[in-house]
This record gives sequence, structure tokens and C-alpha cells, in this order.
Amino acid sequence: MQSNLFEYWKEEYLSNDETYRNHVTKFVRYITLIGKGNSPITITKEDVIKCIEHYNQQGKIKTISTMESHLESIKAFYKYLVGREYADDIFNNIASFQDFKDNIANKYNLTNPKNRAYWDESELVDILEAIDGYFERVNLAEIAKVNEKKKYYKFLVLRLFIKLTLIAPTKRSIICALKKTDFSADFRFMTVNEVKVRIPSGLTRDITNSIKIAEFTKQRSFEENESILDFVYNDDRVGNLNEYFCTFLKSINLFEIPDHIVSYPVEVIMDSALYEMVKNGVNPALIAKINGTKISALEKKFYSNGIPTHDSDELINHEIAKNRYYNYI
Repeated sequence: MQSNLFEYWKEEYLSNDETYRNHVTKFVRYITLIGKGNSPITITKEDVIKCIEHYNQQGKIKTISTMESHLESIKAFYKYLVGREYADDIFNNIASFQDFKDNIANKYNLTNPKNRAYWDESELVDILEAIDGYFERVNLAEIAKVNEKKKYYKFLVLRLFIKLTLIAPTKRSIICALKKTDFSADFRFMTVNEVKVRIPSGLTRDITNSIKIAEFTKQRSFEENESILDFVYNDDRVGNLNEYFCTFLKSINLFEIPDHIVSYPVEVIMDSALYEMVKNGVNPALIAKINGTKISALEKKFYSNGIPTHDSDELINHEIAKNRYYNYI
């Protein structure tokens, strides 16, 4: 048995049900951090609250919906622990779980965006961590079932699409049409809407690994004028991305999606990235250029909705300080 009981129990639990992997992993990581991984009897609901505070300060739990997902995940984990008689239920003395959630939301000023077409950055990070985690756990060579193998390729395409969209928030048709010739030879840069976009090293690694997998599967090289997403998995990708996305979101339980829903619009990724740029005071002309749209369209979509600007005083002072006369003054 591992030295950390909670780590051991987490792996045992997740080997049976991966639905809540993201948040359960966060919780166990925090419990280990505060030195209670081997003393489950000392863990209380106050530790759960402090756990949310910890990740709130890190910017990973900033919305009510993310907090609720975190709590539901911990509850599911504890249901398993109690059923195995590993631990007592730390939630059994909470008179009203809704009041419990409301108190946490008020204590840490958690809110939900008024327009759910835009996701908070912490939710975007949850998605990135979850999809990277899938590929850390799953080995293509060990997949026997045909549908599971197809899911692997679908998620491979989805990961590239999400990350490419986050660094170059433009229409999905443009992302899906990106060819090898749109990238530098080392995949450190790509050209989107005539903008040379720098690619983070982690994404460069994802791109090259995905191409290697596809080249091995297809037994041929990636051609210059071939779409990168088509090459990785050619399955009417533009039309099916929403289906891939819905399947993935249900698998990570970021928020509740009814069983009858089989499609979720990937445009929320682009809109959320644009939303963050707007909040951070990026010049609208620059946003319009990378998005491939007109400033008037951005104004209608974002600026007429009273979107708040983070640290507006600092942003304004920073922009004014860029003027040449500022140093003279």
C-alpha cells in the first residue's frame, strides 16, 4: 500500500469511475499538502472549505459552477469511501447542502458569468487539465475496443482544436483548415488570419506527437497542403467536433449536461478566449484582426454588454505610459 492512504484510495476509486477525476485529484492533492493524507479521521468539512479557498486563490475555482462541481466530486468520492468503510461521511451533519454552498460562494465572492456563452478562465484550465490527463492515462497501444480507439483519435483532434483556438481565437472553420504550410517547420509559429502566432512549447509537443501517431497509423508522412486535424483523424471533423466536445464534457463532469444532449458548441472556446482578451483591455483592433472579423461585430457581441475590465486603473495607466511624452513628463 502507498504511504498516502488518500492517494491509494483515490486511485482505487478512479479505477472504477473516472467521472470526477479532475476535482477528486485536486482535493486529494490539497489533503496531502496539509498533511492529512494518512489520517482520514481528522478530515472535516472545514478542510473542504479551505480546499476551495486554496484553489480559489490559485484562480482554479472562481465560479459557483466550478465550486459546485468540486463539492459534488468530493461527495461522490466520500460515498465510495464510506461504502468501503474507509472513512466517515464528513457531510452527514450538514443540515442544508444548498446553504453550505451559498455560504462558500459568499465567503469567496464566487459568481457565475451572466452569459454562459463565455466561460471563466478557471473552467478553461479545468478542460485543459482534464484532456491532457486523459492522454497521460490512456495508451493507444493498449486499447482493444474499436469505439475506445475511435474516442482516442477524436479526443486527440479535440485537444488540438481547443488549444489552437485558445491561442488564436477565430472561427472553427479556419482552425480546421490549418495546413502544414500554415506552420513553421518546427511548429513554433503558425499563421492565422495573416497573424504570425507564437505556439507555446507544450502545444508544439502536442502537435508533433499527434502527427507522429497519425503517421504511424496511416503509414505515410504528413503532406504540405494537408489539414492537420484531417490528417490526425478524418471523420467529417468540422461537423462532428460538437459531438466530440459533448462526449468529452460529459466524461469530466465539468457541469451537468442532460443525457439526451449529444452535441455542445465548440464556439464557446473561441468566445471565452475573446472574452478574456476584452476583460484584459486588449485593443479591439487587435482582437478583430486575430478573430478575422470587424470591430463593429466585436462591439455588438462584447462591448455593449457591460463586460467588466480587470484592474482597469492599472491597465489605463499602462496604456498612457506607452506614449512618448510620458517619460518627459
